[in-house]
Amino acid sequence: MTTILNKLTLIPAILALCAGAAQAAPPAASGLTAGYSFQQYSGAAPVGNGQVDTSSTLFYIDEQTVAGVKSWYIFFDPAHAQPVTVTLTFDTPIVNVIDTKQGLDGSNATYGIDVDGDSVFNDYTTSLLIAPERGDSTLWTAGGFTVTLDWNAVDPGDHIRVLTATPVPEPETYALLLAGLGMTAFMARRRKAIPKSS
Repeated sequence: MTTILNKLTLIPAILALCAGAAQAAPPAASGLTAGYSFQQYSGAAPVGNGQVDTSSTLFYIDEQTVAGVKSWYIFFDPAHAQPVTVTLTFDTPIVNVIDTKQGLDGSNATYGIDVDGDSVFNDYTTSLLIAPERGDSTLWTAGGFTVTLDWNAVDPGDHIRVLTATPVPEPETYALLLAGLGMTAFMARRRKAIPKSS
């Protein structure tokens, strides 16, 4: 019986492996302003009130998936006024782009994460000018895969939250899951059928 239980403990590992196959890939940047970079943010400074102050770098935060919607927090917080232009391509369709102060503040609790890994949820703050201002352009289409930004950011920078559909696992992922479960059941039955010698 212990052997069967040991084999059955493999099921969560198999499920986790298959779930990992459906993870969303980070957005890809094209047409980024020359000399700029696009990278994942993992710093200790909270986002939203001008404390990041990193020039020539557009950041993203890989946030939570809630009710079938994946969230990506995109922000540009340069130390001094600076323009940025880029087209971001996502691997699943865009559901919505949150680009207002009220929308960003209101969705932090739903989609936000512990960015710096200190187990304290203090990574998102706010300021009056957190969202793109008049003259900044954020172009996207519901169901499309791209967001094009043309921003001229000043402290505290420009921030948006892009919501995309959750990726659906490929049929091969389900086949692998079923094969793993079948093999686990077969091994458990086989162990049970072998008589023990005394």
